[in-house]
Parts: sequence; structure tokens; C-alpha cells
Amino acid sequence: MQIKIKTTGFKLTEGLRLMAEGKLLSPVEKRVGSELPADHFLEIELAKITEHHEEGRIWKCEVNLVLPRVKRTLYAKAIAESLETAIDEAKDEILREISDYKNKRASQFLRVARKLKDYAHITRLARGAGNLYRWIRRK
Repeated sequence: MQIKIKTTGFKLTEGLRLMAEGKLLSPVEKRVGSELPADHFLEIELAKITEHHEEGRIWKCEVNLVLPRVKRTLYAKAIAESLETAIDEAKDEILREISDYKNKRASQFLRVARKLKDYAHITRLARGAGNLYRWIRRK
């Protein structure tokens, strides 16, 4: 997986890029890296949302992860007093989104598997009942 970082309101330094890669890319790759192609992008936007304020909640971090073969985008947004805190909060939110997506996908799979099992069970009982009916008719 690759990373795209966009900054708004300030310049991206090498330290910020490494921090974003370490705090966001590594955990996301750990959770869904095997399911995504190598040329897939994790899009991050780091922004200073105000020009005239010096303190307060002025830093924003947004993370987008577009899932292939699924028309769904996982999105996380955090606004905080420091850029590092915003990145940490966005990381927690995107990991929660990923776990929710995986749990939903697993439950859908189990739901379909249960329906198939019930169908096969009913079919087997019906075949058995049909054989019993033929055996009684022969006698």
C-alpha cells in the first residue's frame, strides 16, 4: 500500500511525513494489507484550518481508504490542538472503521453459510422422506 499526503496551510516536512507513515500507514497495512493491492493508496490530508488563530483546535487530519471491488470508502476525521494528536485520533477512528467493516463482512458470510446449511439440510430430509414414501408404496 502506498500513501498520499496532502497539506493545507503549511509545508510538509520530512519529519511530519515519517510520523504520518508510522502512525497511520503501518497500522492500516497490518489490518488490511493482505487484502489490498500493492498499488492501492491511503490518502491523508493534514491541514491547519485557520490562519489567524495560534492556539486551540486548529489542526485537522483526514484519512480516506477506498476499498477495491466494494463501493465503499472508509473515512476518518479528527480536529485537535496539535497535529500529532489529530493524527492519533484519526488513526483510532480509521482502525475502528476497518474493524467494523471486517466484522460486517464476516457476519454477512456467516449469514449466507447458515442459509446454505439449512437449505442442504432440508433437501437431505426431503430426499429421505421421498425414499421412505417409495419404499412404503412398493410394499
